[in-house]
Amino acid sequence: MTDDTNRGALDGFVEKLTAMTPEDDAHEVYEAWAPSYEADLVGGYGYTAHRIAAEAMAAACPDRSASILDIGCGTGLVAEELTARGFTAIDGLDASPRMLAEARAKGVYRNLVEGDVRSRGAVEPGRYDAVIAVGVFGAGHLGPEDLECFARPVRAGGPIVLYSSALRWDADDYPSYLRRLEAERVWTVEQTRTSNYMDRIERPGWLVVARRSGGAVGG
Repeated sequence: MTDDTNRGALDGFVEKLTAMTPEDDAHEVYEAWAPSYEADLVGGYGYTAHRIAAEAMAAACPDRSASILDIGCGTGLVAEELTARGFTAIDGLDASPRMLAEARAKGVYRNLVEGDVRSRGAVEPGRYDAVIAVGVFGAGHLGPEDLECFARPVRAGGPIVLYSSALRWDADDYPSYLRRLEAERVWTVEQTRTSNYMDRIERPGWLVVARRSGGAVGG
């Protein structure tokens, strides 16, 4: 299914996000969307990316007491899935106050922080055993040039689980950025695979599972 066909199957906030260009900023969309975010995505489209990523983290991180940072945590869908799989120490980071308010009401996070992962002051380097991020890449969001930011908070040896829409995966050449970070010993990529992440329409995405190496993170 082409991008244009995907757009034709969408409406509301999902359509707005899908139509964004790399020059756009999705922040205001998420602020307005927060109260109906889960009803629209999960109820309306059968969104499953949070479950796919949580399953990958459960396989990559057997220690259920591991400290995990959920970057771009939104309303807490990922943390709910991690909690259901036995994880007990989850912090969240997001740039949208209204999304964080929805997440806070669930009681599934130890700490919630408003901030941008691209800011060096947002998270202490090497503080967490693992990082997970779902739905934070794409036009109007973060790009492949920001991938190394997701390695900064992780201790050496810790897993990094990312799930991205495939709409700009090839156009923005994500694979070359993944390979560059491997060459720089920022991480080792253990798995990449594609899957559909909305049950009710065709919506392809990419799962990336990497493990933090000892190389320094720039930026």
